[in-house]
Amino acid sequence: MGNIIEIENLSYQYPKGHKPSLLNINLAIKEGEFVVVMGKNGAGKSTLLLTLNGIIPNSFGGKFYGRVIVDSMDTVEHRVYELAEKVGMVIQDPEAQLFMPTVKDEIAFGLENLAVPKDEILRRIDEALKIVRLEGFEDRSPFDLSGGQKQRVAIAAAFALRPKILVLDEPTSQLDPKGTLEVFQTILNLKKKYNITIVMAEHKSDEVAKFADRIVLLDDGKIVREGKPKELFSDVDLFKKLSIKVPQICELTYELNKRGKAVNEIPITLDEAVITFSKYIEKIGRKIKNIERKEFKRGDEVILETKGLWHIYPGNVIALKNVNFSAYKGDFIAIIGQNGAGKTTLVKHFLNLLQPTKGEVLIRGKDVTKMEIFDLSRHIGLILQNPDHQLFSTTVYKEVEFGPKNLNLPEDEIAERVKFALESVGLWELREEHPFALSWGDRQKLAVAAVLAMKPEILIFDEPTTGMDWLGRHQILNLAKELNKKGHTIIMITHDMELVAEYAKWTVVMGLGEILLQGPTYEVFKNADILAKTYLSPPQVTQLAQSLSEYGIRPDILTVDEMIEVLGGSE
Repeated sequence: MGNIIEIENLSYQYPKGHKPSLLNINLAIKEGEFVVVMGKNGAGKSTLLLTLNGIIPNSFGGKFYGRVIVDSMDTVEHRVYELAEKVGMVIQDPEAQLFMPTVKDEIAFGLENLAVPKDEILRRIDEALKIVRLEGFEDRSPFDLSGGQKQRVAIAAAFALRPKILVLDEPTSQLDPKGTLEVFQTILNLKKKYNITIVMAEHKSDEVAKFADRIVLLDDGKIVREGKPKELFSDVDLFKKLSIKVPQICELTYELNKRGKAVNEIPITLDEAVITFSKYIEKIGRKIKNIERKEFKRGDEVILETKGLWHIYPGNVIALKNVNFSAYKGDFIAIIGQNGAGKTTLVKHFLNLLQPTKGEVLIRGKDVTKMEIFDLSRHIGLILQNPDHQLFSTTVYKEVEFGPKNLNLPEDEIAERVKFALESVGLWELREEHPFALSWGDRQKLAVAAVLAMKPEILIFDEPTTGMDWLGRHQILNLAKELNKKGHTIIMITHDMELVAEYAKWTVVMGLGEILLQGPTYEVFKNADILAKTYLSPPQVTQLAQSLSEYGIRPDILTVDEMIEVLGGSE
């Protein structure tokens, strides 16, 4: 099968860029191939993808060298609208793509512009909504949906066009684990059924290992290496060097081999790992060492709680049903659940951004609906799912400075807070940059810094790691961990179960506006059946432990380090 995409000696520098974002890229992609581009934030992934439909350089300008040929069309010689008939695209921020009044209108828009017959449009709308699990949302406004639901609408609109090439820039970054799996499975089905070529930028290595035909590793605008998932994920050292996450089972095998445990070949999928580690456990005579867990105890000072909380949106959409939630001083809480489970709606009540239909929200016993914004901001700070909703200043420094200035603090304390916050998230060197000149991941870090500078006692992270690379995720969560050690209460909404397992002490599971389960994180992840009801699944290493239960391995293993200890690698 021939090449449908050919990139020759491509280099590109943005109009106001200080250096090339892409440098001497040479890449050929076969028709029907599923290629995933991986790299840390700022590696050039999004820039490379934007060259495939001519947006770079035709819309952005800048210095462009080399050639990009897409289905025999040179992207420099053809207009973006011509290329759009060949190349469908889903960008990282779904709100930048959505503009129609209803979900069905959003999906129909592109089809109508291509003069697709009405009956076929209706059929494709139904099919696309089923694929992304949004049946029944046809008449909802995209702007009333959760972040993950918006992303699924954007994916559905792109799928419906049946392009020859589908380009996706981190399309699952705001999706729950089951939703992520469904999107990958859908993409694979489209590839098989319609022979669509898929080019995707993605951080989620578990799914990449299972579904991709080929991986391209980018770093600093250059291709470092490319190859099949099995070949590349076996080179864990390379991924660590590039700050790219590998599947937990690859890391586990790598670490055991490094300790002389001779697991040997590195599995890249869960099914492979179950076979590999079953053989390994038999080889070591079933000698395992289960970890001891201390009983988890929360504090005794409630600082935030809801009592009988209900919220009903216009149209009688019930978002919260009788939610009773408590946060104690010093808690590190994860709130998890499917897209649309009510997580963000709940958190908005904490800050009086939404008022209860029924019930109450209390901070240190005071009703938040009766508190002044100034007073509330001293108690609680929110980092939103979409950082662009929080950024408005002309420089990174001024963005972080804004909050403390409004607290009327002395100038030296303001400067001290700004420096502390920016250094904490690794953005001090970029303090004079415009916020919107930063990558998505760095804009997310900036939003965290702006709230950190206010020093509230409760910090709420609403999907704080969306779009971030492995290094950025741990920088943000390590920072949250340190703040938690200093007495701050942390509440985190996330779809990243590995981060929940590693950082959260207490986990609340939500589904369809209700709390389904809550408890110590290690207890929650034992309940795979309840998690599945809200489209979640435990971390990969936890699933591995549960699959090896016949060998006496406890089902509440949370991290790779714990599994290493169980298998004798920490001796």
